[in-house]
Amino acid sequence: MKYARALLAITAACLPLYAVRWNYGPIPTTLLEHLVVATVVVYVVALWREGRLGRLVALRTPYDIPILLLLAAGIVSILIAKDHRAALGLYKAYFVEPVVLFYVASDLLRQRGDFRTLLLGLGIGTSLFALLNVGYFVAAFITNTVQYGAPPSAIYTSSNEVAMFLEPPAAFATALVLFSDERRDRRLALAWAICLAMALVLTFSRGAFLALVVFAILTLATVRPNLRKPLLALAVVGAALVVVTILVASNTPLMQSRFSYVALNYTLQTRSVIYVATWQMLTAHPIFGLGLGGYLYVLHDFPEIYPHDVYLAFWAELGLLGLVAFLIILAGLIWRGWRALPLAAGFERALLWGALGTFVLWGVHGIFDTPYWKNDMSVEFWLVAAVEVALIRRLVGNPGPREPAGRP
Repeated sequence: MKYARALLAITAACLPLYAVRWNYGPIPTTLLEHLVVATVVVYVVALWREGRLGRLVALRTPYDIPILLLLAAGIVSILIAKDHRAALGLYKAYFVEPVVLFYVASDLLRQRGDFRTLLLGLGIGTSLFALLNVGYFVAAFITNTVQYGAPPSAIYTSSNEVAMFLEPPAAFATALVLFSDERRDRRLALAWAICLAMALVLTFSRGAFLALVVFAILTLATVRPNLRKPLLALAVVGAALVVVTILVASNTPLMQSRFSYVALNYTLQTRSVIYVATWQMLTAHPIFGLGLGGYLYVLHDFPEIYPHDVYLAFWAELGLLGLVAFLIILAGLIWRGWRALPLAAGFERALLWGALGTFVLWGVHGIFDTPYWKNDMSVEFWLVAAVEVALIRRLVGNPGPREPAGRP
């Protein structure tokens, strides 16, 4: 079990490495997939050695039924897909492997030290990824190779993908700074948050900025009253700095390409065209959607493989059943997490609040883009869900005094 927990943390650290790909004959695979499979295999071996393989059948969460519906919708979507082989690959990478890892992680995460190990892996991996993107942007800026319509990003193909991936760790870093009961946690989390903030700002993702505004409002509404005024003052100062920066840099190519009236209007128009086209596709296939990998819309000679809306993406790819199942899971995670907040304090409250912040960020950003629909983000979604499920199980099952903080 110790090795399985270590592999789980390594998997969390290496989520962007799905970009490392190779084939076994006709079968494509990724480094991230190997880490997920290795974690599951080591966990199963540990159960076998302990004579507890029956526990695999006994794993239960509040989301078993909607997960079964989601997986069933995926099977139907494979059957109706135009390319069954590609659809099967998407189903495996976006649903089967992440969901299996969700059940494994929700069982592995039991003690405070287990959660710390996972966060340590996530923190190291996302900090390095964030700093790599900052360095990539700085290098492009120095060499005057910045494409202002599409800010540069490392490893990923777009800055929006970087922003969506970094939003969940940003939620956990912020939560640890605000709520953790250990100074060491707060210091490490502050360094983590600074790395993530630099990378997020340099994505110039408007969807991410809007999601972060909602996230800031949620933060102010849920912190302790004695922290509310200082945070509000900090938010006002930060907002003022952002406004001044935009005004000063409003004539630069970078700002004009992302935040000018012309740029924002163009984005709204193109999104509207994509949404209308998607709606027309879905009205022709309202029940089963278009099948996994079946969505394609060419706008200005650029192929859009998802409709820039996570909810439309689920409907298009998995049909109504898949959309409803996903909405039930997302709403359940937010609702149960919110209801459990009064049970948590200190480090546990930070974990729970970070998970809630993740789902709020993705729920808002998902109106304008498609978080989840990538190898890294699908695993990331289910890892955060596992953290919440395991933590609530621990809080409800252990209402007495909490154990002292262990070493990470």
